Amino acid sequence: MIPDNFFVGAFGALMFGIVGILMFLGAYFAFDKLTPKLDVPEELCKGNMAVGLVVAALMISIALVVSSVLR
Repeated sequence: MIPDNFFVGAFGALMFGIVGILMFLGAYFAFDKLTPKLDVPEELCKGNMAVGLVVAALMISIALVVSSVLR
């Protein structure tokens, strides 16, 4: 038996998930616009580990900020 507030909670979780993903994408595109001389996909295809570490650190930090904003 499903409680009455289950669907309200599921809908809220879905909406917060969508908002979080949109904020994450917006922050990544802002980073991409702020670093015009750095072509991230091209550098990653070349195997540039430094760019990979910077992008990984950026994604982790964005995820931490987005999760704290949505709480």
